[in-house]
Amino acid sequence: MVKHNIPYNLSSKNPLQEYAEVRKSKIHGLGLFAKKFISKGTVWWHSRKQDVLIITKDQFLILDSTSKTPLIRNYIEVLLTYAYYDEILDVLIFCLDDSKYVNHSDNPNSGTIEGHALNAISRRDIQPGEEITEDYSAYTLCNWLKKI
Repeated sequence: MVKHNIPYNLSSKNPLQEYAEVRKSKIHGLGLFAKKFISKGTVWWHSRKQDVLIITKDQFLILDSTSKTPLIRNYIEVLLTYAYYDEILDVLIFCLDDSKYVNHSDNPNSGTIEGHALNAISRRDIQPGEEITEDYSAYTLCNWLKKI
């Protein structure tokens, strides 16, 4: 198994706790909303080790090849819904914190810093109460991932 050098946030706080909260979304289900003004260029999410579950190719392929009860199928569906792929690390990243509720927009106000899959930065000023969105089409597709 390849050992990954994962660029975790080493501080005791994830900035998400200061900047965002979950609310009902007009876009889809639940969304992540700014609790306060977030100026352009602010890193509003930087994951600590405990905020994410890192899933390697080998781990996912083993899970996908096992016998599947309805509960295991649901678990895989949740992983495929909320995880995103990082090409540099070659892993799926499943957000355990509320960052998983960032919804898609063709005109996003947030995104990642290239080469840093475990953080998000505001692309423009985000007003209090505004939903934080990202452009899902900017995410890299995982070439080893297959849907069940």
